Amino acid sequence: MDPTTFLVYQEVPLQGFWEREKDQRVLTDSHTHIDMSRFQEDREAVIQRAIEGGVTRMIDPGCDLASSRAALQLAKEHSGVIFAGVGVHPHDAQTYTPAVEAELREMTSEPEVVAIGEFGLDYFRMLTPRDIQREVFCAHLELARQYDLPCIIHVRDSHEDVVELLQVHGKGLRGVFHCFSGTVKQAEECLTSFPGFVLSFAGPLTKQGNELPEVARMVPLDRVMVETDSPYLIPKPEKGRRNEPLFVRHTAQKLADIRDMTLEEIAQITTQNAIRLFSLGAIDEAI
Repeated sequence: MDPTTFLVYQEVPLQGFWEREKDQRVLTDSHTHIDMSRFQEDREAVIQRAIEGGVTRMIDPGCDLASSRAALQLAKEHSGVIFAGVGVHPHDAQTYTPAVEAELREMTSEPEVVAIGEFGLDYFRMLTPRDIQREVFCAHLELARQYDLPCIIHVRDSHEDVVELLQVHGKGLRGVFHCFSGTVKQAEECLTSFPGFVLSFAGPLTKQGNELPEVARMVPLDRVMVETDSPYLIPKPEKGRRNEPLFVRHTAQKLADIRDMTLEEIAQITTQNAIRLFSLGAIDEAI
């Protein structure tokens, strides 16, 4: 897919959108780790709560080989609801071996795999040396290019290096800067430099002390998604609880408030963008 085609915004009439979705397929959690052990005891209940609450599309990106396998298995068990990404998180970049890459390549042939990731650069905790993180980052970009899949990119205290590597090795690719937490200036650079990429907002948008409301106000509506990153990054209204896909509604509502729009409008727009980026089919086909 030509990444520039993602930028062609096809308006879908808002009238009746919410009401006509009889099974409430209206919101997409573009990033949840529903495969993680913190959901072991009640995973099926969590998924059902999300569906009943109108969140019936979820992208589950792998963080290492085992979680990539688990995400794919969940996607197979919940076809059309959960979709998988495969990749290795920067914290685990030292585990990225030729054997791991070979299995990731095999998994990309599965129809439930819709992205490469989660991968990226994390200079906050530095659990993996920078040179290894950068090498593995570039390896994932090559996978995305070879298999024509979008990237799910993790960026923490590493904006400059991510931009540098994408400019050299990521031209023409598409993807998402997941849980965007940067400044307005950084957002502008990402949006301008990488036209096939979108920004995704998570729970931090609902909190104070950052520039995210300003970023959310300026990002083009065809370049935005919402996510939970559950079980992490709980939105402010649910403080003290384990995060889960259902709570993406809080981030969507905050985005709607910032843009002076309705939740229904933001739900439609962000779902459209997720469907388009991850090639999930048209809204009517996915319902």
